[in-house]
Amino acid sequence: MRPATAVILCLYCFSSTQAADPRWIRVQSANFEIYSTGGERATIDTVRQFEQVRGFFVQAMGHENDKPVPVRIIVFNSLKEYEPYRPNEVAIAYFHAGGEHDTIVMSHIGSETFPVAIHEYVHLVIEHFGIVVPPWLNEGLAEYYSTLQQRGNKVVIGDIIPGRLLALRQEKWAPLPVILTADANSPYYNEKNKAGSLYNEGWALTHMILLTREYRPKSQAFLDAIARGQDSITALTSIYGKPLAEIERDLQAYIRSDQFLAAIVPEKLEKQSATLTPEPVPAFDVRLVLAGLTNRPGKDAATRAQLQQLSAEQPNRAEPYAELGYFLWRHGDANAATEDFAKAFELGSRSPRLLWDYGRMAEQSDPSKSALALNELIKQQPARAEVRIELANAFLNANRANDALGVLKEIKTVTPKDAPRLFDVEARVQLTLGDRDNAKKSAEQFLKYAKTEDDRIRAQQLLDYAAGKGAPAATTTIATGEGAAPVLRRVPQQTTVTSVTTRRELPAVSGQFTQFVCGDPPRMVISTPSGNKTFVIRDPDKIVVSGRDGGKIDLTCGDQKPIKVRIEYSPAIEPGSDGTARAIEFEP
Repeated sequence: MRPATAVILCLYCFSSTQAADPRWIRVQSANFEIYSTGGERATIDTVRQFEQVRGFFVQAMGHENDKPVPVRIIVFNSLKEYEPYRPNEVAIAYFHAGGEHDTIVMSHIGSETFPVAIHEYVHLVIEHFGIVVPPWLNEGLAEYYSTLQQRGNKVVIGDIIPGRLLALRQEKWAPLPVILTADANSPYYNEKNKAGSLYNEGWALTHMILLTREYRPKSQAFLDAIARGQDSITALTSIYGKPLAEIERDLQAYIRSDQFLAAIVPEKLEKQSATLTPEPVPAFDVRLVLAGLTNRPGKDAATRAQLQQLSAEQPNRAEPYAELGYFLWRHGDANAATEDFAKAFELGSRSPRLLWDYGRMAEQSDPSKSALALNELIKQQPARAEVRIELANAFLNANRANDALGVLKEIKTVTPKDAPRLFDVEARVQLTLGDRDNAKKSAEQFLKYAKTEDDRIRAQQLLDYAAGKGAPAATTTIATGEGAAPVLRRVPQQTTVTSVTTRRELPAVSGQFTQFVCGDPPRMVISTPSGNKTFVIRDPDKIVVSGRDGGKIDLTCGDQKPIKVRIEYSPAIEPGSDGTARAIEFEP
């Protein structure tokens, strides 16, 4: 995306008078809905451009996303209109992964915005594939593809962007390690006088990796390493067998060369001829759309007040409750978020993302409602095995083990990613039904496919119980939590030394503890030289804490005064985390 870390919000922008003026129109196409203050013709042309770009990527990748999320485009007619929603000093457009919609926001409209449309759509594609990439590569790929254009029966990708090449040759060079380790909060991603370096060098490095004869042969291996979570510097130096300083010299020589290659793809940008009809947007809907832009880190109090006001004005509309639910979830109040998701669901919200999130969150607190939501999602996306697995778990929690078994039998194939969860749920269902023999087989499969220490422990517990030992392993779901901040208790010094010594085989990372996220589960954010790392806290009483005196640590939600820590962890279970914290050592 174009840099987007926090939305600048003016309170006056929330008033219905201001929001309804200038005039807003809405156009719905097959795969996009666009809200615009621009002219009707320009708005229709813009949504057709997005349909063209989407069609190209569907052709190029050979399939469509199996987890489609509604995509909304918001286009302002001028920078002045866009300014209150601008995320930082440099963004002229940005991509925002929201609750019920993924949103692309553009500062202006017109034929010259086609590269901008492509750029933002690339961010959407990356998001939908669930790949976490560093900012330099995210922007580099988006700029690389933004040049695509039709030439005859083929599409050319990778033309040189003259402005970026000129800036690279004339402006001060930012050291490559700085660019490669810049995260979403870095000045190189947000400040006008520095962000150009990240965009320019990120584009040039991406171009060199994907297109040059020396770097292209190993480009897929490099991208695969990044997709697995390897940091940029390690991936580059290990894949290409060069120190970073040599890669940086190659890049500087590349931008001063006089020959550049481009990629030719045997695809076509299909013209869009479907009839599209603009319609006026009611003032309430405009306010709702704009409130959705601010439902992210930023002016949180104003966003919450606006969403509450909207839900009070039209209590039969589902959308304000859905947005408020995601707002509350982001702030760690999972119980309240689940309640608002339930209201949105009861009022008719059927967005795939809400059905998935609400369905999982309610598996323990209200398994019957969870089953209803997940059943609705299966109607929309019948090929998603993971949804059937969670539906089976909801049935099990609702004391409907036979129904759970029936759902599991509908699953004919499963990916290695979903296999541990499938066999975990299946074994517990079979144990509930008294089928110890098949439970043993499922637990053995669970152990075979287990990827984490916690999975292996749970699989062994199920095997033991199937053999008549002990009690069954507890059900595992996305819990809704109690809202209280976890407490990490310090262990006596002698125990600490022994415990930490026995854990030295675990991987570890050192850095600054900067943020505590009170979600379900809670998470610690550690700033390291290779970027932010996030660690889940599963059971505070079982975490070994050392390095300070005292009986316990009371952690409050939000930003922390930076303090040096060393975290020992087991491999990641939760999406979006780097692992589960096992020991925390406060360093001097």
